[in-house]
Amino acid sequence: MNRITLGLKKTAMVSVLLAGISAPLAMAAPKKAPELRQITYKYILKAQEQMAEDDYASARQSLEHVLAKVQSSKYDKAAINQMLGVVFANQEQYDKAISYFRSALADDALHLPAAQQVRYNLAQLLMMKGKYPEGIDQLKIWMSNLDDNVEIPARAWIMLANGYSRMQQWGKVIEPAENAIAASDSPPESWYTLLLAAHYEMKDIPSAIDVLEVLVTLAPQKKQYWLQLSGMNMSIKRDAAALAALRAAYRNGLFDKESDYTQLANFLTYQQVPYQAGVVYSKGMQEGLVESNFENLKKLANFWSHARENAKAIDAFNQALELKADPGLQVKLARMLARSERYQELLVMVDNPVEGMTEKQQGEMLFLTGMAHYQLGDTRKSLSYMNKASEYKTSSGQAKSWIGFLQQDLSSQ
Repeated sequence: MNRITLGLKKTAMVSVLLAGISAPLAMAAPKKAPELRQITYKYILKAQEQMAEDDYASARQSLEHVLAKVQSSKYDKAAINQMLGVVFANQEQYDKAISYFRSALADDALHLPAAQQVRYNLAQLLMMKGKYPEGIDQLKIWMSNLDDNVEIPARAWIMLANGYSRMQQWGKVIEPAENAIAASDSPPESWYTLLLAAHYEMKDIPSAIDVLEVLVTLAPQKKQYWLQLSGMNMSIKRDAAALAALRAAYRNGLFDKESDYTQLANFLTYQQVPYQAGVVYSKGMQEGLVESNFENLKKLANFWSHARENAKAIDAFNQALELKADPGLQVKLARMLARSERYQELLVMVDNPVEGMTEKQQGEMLFLTGMAHYQLGDTRKSLSYMNKASEYKTSSGQAKSWIGFLQQDLSSQ
């Protein structure tokens, strides 16, 4: 913590201490400083000199010595208690500092500028010690006693906002946080994140989005802001904005784990941009952030398949099948090979069927095999496979329509 100072002028005047930084006090405080007793002024100056040399033990002794001699003067007692508060605060003995600052304010004896400084220091220490309700009360009194022409500084507003956030009174965080940002030429990122948290906790998603749009300009290198911006836009059905935020994170090279690539690729597919989904997922694999395992290769194959990128889909399907024999995936690959007119490859694959196919899958594979033989010029083999396919309920209709055609073709030869 920064050292707290009294602002005591080392002059021959015995009349005043503490010109004070802004830090309000009760309205009962005198506007003009009373005069200190000669002995009080002497020992306060001595204590200040000792503090300047970091001799806090001696400063404390000096102040406690004179405090015992001036009990009849409220102003002298208040001034000494204030100094003792500073001594303990600068030694990070905050509980004792709080006690002395409270005593300094107890009788409303300090003149207003001095009382303001004490109250502000007290508010800071109370917040540090987790005494948020009292700290907030002291800070608000400080604010209310500022001169009309004095603007409340940003640091005071953000202290108030932080106090309310610690008490989870999120509705009360927003105004002081906004005031702090408005009062600062360059508000730090943490002030915006505090305001973001308040809007989010209040379920004001549009306002939270507004804050995130500032944060991504302040810290475009932070992935979490882009992901939060995407997620919040998605939650209120702003899909285009949600996708734009995810793509910005991707373009900025911020993706660093598999789930990032998966989220964007899935969203691109949902938005009917499957080609870009394939590009994104392929890049993740090339960079080693998306594992080239069976499930991911199957996912990549489906992206390419939806994009009608048949060659790329076939390649991904083949890679997946090398890792795991999957009947459903083999059928998908067979369809893709037939669609791509790669009939010879289809027949090679059929010679090594995956075990565990359902009847539906078996019927479809027989049908596709028959079609491949026909396209390669072997009508008789095609008819043989179509006859077999017709024995399966799910492929019977298609197979029988081909059987009639094939029989007619053979009879005309």
